[in-house]
Amino acid sequence: MNRHILVSVAYIACRLISGKRITSLYDIDAAKDINVKEILDAEFITEFDERHRKGLIKGRMYEYKPSSIEHPIEIFIDKRNFIIHIKGSAAYFIGNVQKDIICFYNHKDETHFKYEIKGWSEEGTKHREPRHSHTPALSANAGLF
Repeated sequence: MNRHILVSVAYIACRLISGKRITSLYDIDAAKDINVKEILDAEFITEFDERHRKGLIKGRMYEYKPSSIEHPIEIFIDKRNFIIHIKGSAAYFIGNVQKDIICFYNHKDETHFKYEIKGWSEEGTKHREPRHSHTPALSANAGLF
């Protein structure tokens, strides 16, 4: 799956559910930091932030047509859960945002993603780091031969 799409899904869901403008993520499965501004176009971020605020679409379906993307995006938010569908394709994502973690499932590719929100800025504030930092966990098979 295109990394740009995955980070876009994470950004849209976090922005609409928590009000946070994420600036960096940590891909827990790949053990890799993701700088959001290096992947997402600044125009996309600015356009999305100007049109959307936390709480504007909770509990209903919404369609977003970014100028930089060919297909509209259907978004449904219910509390901390979301469904995002890229119209004109079989791609849709179901997930949730809990504290500093966003998890979602890509139905088209049958893959699961889990990102820790490492940095964000909120309405009217500067960039902040979460109170706790991520320490990589051992795999379920660690220490087994």
